[in-house]
Amino acid sequence: MKPNKNFKYDVLIETDDLCDRKLEQTDLLKRAKAKKRTIVFAPRRYGKTSLVKNVIGTAFFSLSRRHLVLFFDLMGVQSLESIAKRFHHGVSFALSQRFPVKTLLRDVGDYLRGLSLQVEMDSVTGQPSLSLISKTKEAKGEMLHFMETVKELSRKYPTMIILDEFPDITFVPEAEALFRSLLQELGDTAVFILGSKRHLLTLMFQDAHAPLFHYGDEVHLGPIPLQDWLVYFRERMKPKKILLHQEEMEWILETLCDVPNAICEFGAWLLENIAPGTTFTIGHLKQELDKMVESKQSYAYLLQSYTEKECGVMSALARQRFTLEPHSEMFLKLVNTSKSSVGKIMKKLLDRGLIEYELEKGYRISDPLLGHYLATR
Repeated sequence: MKPNKNFKYDVLIETDDLCDRKLEQTDLLKRAKAKKRTIVFAPRRYGKTSLVKNVIGTAFFSLSRRHLVLFFDLMGVQSLESIAKRFHHGVSFALSQRFPVKTLLRDVGDYLRGLSLQVEMDSVTGQPSLSLISKTKEAKGEMLHFMETVKELSRKYPTMIILDEFPDITFVPEAEALFRSLLQELGDTAVFILGSKRHLLTLMFQDAHAPLFHYGDEVHLGPIPLQDWLVYFRERMKPKKILLHQEEMEWILETLCDVPNAICEFGAWLLENIAPGTTFTIGHLKQELDKMVESKQSYAYLLQSYTEKECGVMSALARQRFTLEPHSEMFLKLVNTSKSSVGKIMKKLLDRGLIEYELEKGYRISDPLLGHYLATR
């Protein structure tokens, strides 16, 4: 008997837990096999990392015993030293996943530029564990050693490289120039650049004066269709005989701005807190969403780190759900703040990932649940 399926959120999920994305899976795997350069854009909490790393990366890894997947999480990096640490983890994990220790020592060591392999016994598992030791302690030199190693490995093995939240490197001096050099030399390698901060991605890849102008092909993840969500929810609600109709599903998607992570978190709340045999109404869903958001104490703590004016701008954005013109006279009156101050606040919130910009819709709070919290204060 198969276990009941649950809603998963705030974690990387596997193929069976993804809602739809079949067309994207086919297209992205085809691009990986063809060694394409791909820039995957989607708002935060849209599941792009799960899709590219867990689904496409796993499929690519399974193509042969030589296929290698290098994943680097660059979210929140603040220095070359922090980037080097992410590369250390990414390269070490990829090599230990792909090759037995004997193979690493015999065949792979020659491709580690400026790095040495160190094998130790894990005290918990009793299995050998791998670590890489840089021959320099200087951050830029260490970073260059890891980049040279990535180049050498990609020449020797069929390789897929994933750079998650790549735009965050713009906050690190010298990082963009170093990555430009690396990326331009990966001519025969599948490269996937993931990002959620549209304003930074635009500067990096669409500005004619930018070092990475027109580097790769853009792929945008759009909203998941209503009917796919309806099937997904009903499958998980069925064991408790909870009924959800199309109108109520539409309300959930609209209220939560089509963001999969927020939708699944609300689904998990409903599954845990609703009595078996319930038939949902929109009024019932509103009550449950209010209860769920009120239970999240983290939002109050988060807002304490922002000024009164910044919170005022966020609250105004939340009440409107989408705002096309935050510099309009109407919006400025609403927040009682000058145009220049609003501009600075918007930039800060965009850089920190607190707000998103969606084409044709406008600006919104990145986390729709935080947006609901702000809108109901």
